[in-house]
Amino acid sequence: MKLARDGNKLTGTWSGELGENKPVTGTWRDGHIELTLGAEWPNDGRDGSPGPVAAYLEGWVDDASAKGRMRVEGRADGPWVAQRQAQ
Repeated sequence: MKLARDGNKLTGTWSGELGENKPVTGTWRDGHIELTLGAEWPNDGRDGSPGPVAAYLEGWVDDASAKGRMRVEGRADGPWVAQRQAQ
């Protein structure tokens, strides 16, 4: 995931199991993030038919790490963790 922040507004892209270079939008408030991600449910997904889905990620960023909860609308829900990659 690559994000840019302009005040409280976050924009960017992400790539992973649910798509490549999908859009990300969201908000930042004192380290708390709320993101909406574009995603594509795979053909081999167990929970529903393939196609576009909305994913939501919420949590806290603390220096080089972050954690919270992610939900793929009508498909999945669970915790997430992340580490900032060295540039």
